[in-house]
Amino acid sequence: MKNGIVRSGVCILGLWLPCVAQDDLVLAQIADQPIAVGEFRAYAANVPKAYQMGKTGVEADRILLNGLIDKKLLLAEAERAGIGDEREFKHKLEQFAQEQTVRLYRSIEIDQRISIVEEELMQHYRDSHRDRALRYAGILVATRDEALDLIDELEAGADFSQLAREHSLYEATRDQGGDVKKYYTIDDTAPPLRSIFSMQVGEVSEPLPWGGDPQRYVIAKVLDDAPVTFREVARFVKEEVFAQKRLQRAQVLRDSLSYQYAPQIHYDKIDHVLMRLALSPEERVASPEEGEEVLCRYNGGTITVDDLVLSVPEKAEGYARDYERAWIVDYLQDSAVPNRMFLAEARNKGLDKHQMILKVVANKRGDMLVSALRKREVEERLPPITDEEARAFYDQNPEKFQGFENIVATEILVAFKEQAHSLKEELVGGADAMQLARDYTIRKERAHHEGQLVLSPIGLYQDIYKVAKDLQVGDVGGPIKVRGGYSVFKVMEKQPAPKKPYHVFSERRARAYVKIARSQKAYVQYMRGLHKKYSVEIFEDNLLKIQEEGEDVQGG
Repeated sequence: MKNGIVRSGVCILGLWLPCVAQDDLVLAQIADQPIAVGEFRAYAANVPKAYQMGKTGVEADRILLNGLIDKKLLLAEAERAGIGDEREFKHKLEQFAQEQTVRLYRSIEIDQRISIVEEELMQHYRDSHRDRALRYAGILVATRDEALDLIDELEAGADFSQLAREHSLYEATRDQGGDVKKYYTIDDTAPPLRSIFSMQVGEVSEPLPWGGDPQRYVIAKVLDDAPVTFREVARFVKEEVFAQKRLQRAQVLRDSLSYQYAPQIHYDKIDHVLMRLALSPEERVASPEEGEEVLCRYNGGTITVDDLVLSVPEKAEGYARDYERAWIVDYLQDSAVPNRMFLAEARNKGLDKHQMILKVVANKRGDMLVSALRKREVEERLPPITDEEARAFYDQNPEKFQGFENIVATEILVAFKEQAHSLKEELVGGADAMQLARDYTIRKERAHHEGQLVLSPIGLYQDIYKVAKDLQVGDVGGPIKVRGGYSVFKVMEKQPAPKKPYHVFSERRARAYVKIARSQKAYVQYMRGLHKKYSVEIFEDNLLKIQEEGEDVQGG
């Protein structure tokens, strides 16, 4: 409260914008176009807080206001240059608008039409075998023939637990007759054993491939089961039932629309698609007639070669895309054609004019214009980077060319957490890590290397590296749940990060750093020029005024 007057306001990103501040209070002027509080407020509401660079108060306001000014200047220049009227630009924006419209249509006609009753959930709960947990026993052997021989013995009356003690290679359970001594749900069970959840107590499985190098086999016997309540697994059941019904609903809709629209694909044009994909945007613009060839006709419209080319997701940076004919055919049949039918239906329902779609497309258009202008007026005007500049950056910035610390570890990957804990105890007790890896690891690609892994933050075993980096040589890590099972390991060696030599890759990295720095500097200069060209003026008094009024509100 101030002078007996109570004021109200709204806080946006830590910025108090009081209601008493008139929406038409002008904070800046761009030529003859004012920026008032109302426009500033709307812009600020959609800017991530990180954009304020840790500033608060009027400093944060000034950063936001300058960001809005820069955006308006860039948009004005892009419109003046006619970028929004260029064929490639319009085609890409239309593709984006179509994608958003189809997404809304699918949400309305597929997702929102799915209804799931309790009986369906309970049926899937039982059919997926999530209604039970099993305690079982296993016998791990070297070959399928050996497993079949054991099954013959069991059928002749042999005792499963005795055969496990005599033959199983799985030391963690061998002495207890193969009994895992615990109940497992199907989601906690290694994939090779999940088939046993359809078996009854007392049944013995067929030989199941277990992995390893060479391949091994397991036979399992269900010893007991226990109920699992629906509440414990409800999330998995609901997600799977929804996904199944979504696929079914989508297929029914596609079949219905295919009958209605009768799409006819000209497969002889696929090679033309592949050729257009190999071209740069500039090369495609130079030969637009080739992109207008009709690839698919349907009742009410067509899909051209360039319609497909511009909708295909990029596989690599730039336009160096290498797609196979079979992939293009599948993409056309399974994605492009169904989406075009969905789009036609969406337009019939007026969804392409939905306010949400119009807003998203307008925002996208602005982002595309700014990006295209910066590329054209800044990045493409940069002088080429010389060999001397790249080498000088490499020599002057050694920290940017450090490799990664490599950690050499001996790992044992197993299917069960209990076995992993047991192996960890052995490793801590001084057991030979390489011998344990030879005996137990199921990681095929490393079995013949005695479990040795070279870990790095960008390698195949990043989950293991995250733990190993904090350990010392000789320490034991794990168990870690990784793809394929549970990993335990011993750190054998730590190799310090070396400086990368100056070769083709480090030269490319140096050039990229120089280009980024040069681009940032050129962009700043370009924006200064636009500020002068459009006679930008910021009214600091008004910027302070909205901040002072906000302080009044907070001070009460």
